[in-house]
Amino acid sequence: MSKTIDNITETLTNDLYRKTRQQLNTFIDETNALLAAGDELHQDRTSQARERLTAFLKGAVLRSAEAVVDASVEQPPLGRAIGDAKAYVKSHPWLAVGAAAGVGLIVSVWLNRRQS
Repeated sequence: MSKTIDNITETLTNDLYRKTRQQLNTFIDETNALLAAGDELHQDRTSQARERLTAFLKGAVLRSAEAVVDASVEQPPLGRAIGDAKAYVKSHPWLAVGAAAGVGLIVSVWLNRRQS
């Protein structure tokens, strides 16, 4: 029974990681497309935004890779992810608010352009 639960947990963990990684790659591709489209309008601001976004995403990928390596095997993956997210938001509340606002802005611009 324990091996079955471990197999299911491992399968769900791998599936969640693969889907999250796929969605992150899609988000990065869409963001790059939006920034490329904005390059024509505001060359100086767009390049600066691209650099900041790239640095943020690289840092996020490195932090997530470190979290996966350092993760305890005893705790369920979903619980571990929720705990990590809570700890990060508690330690960096304004950064979390800024990141959420930035993602919301990018998504709203992207959706408004698709509707036009």
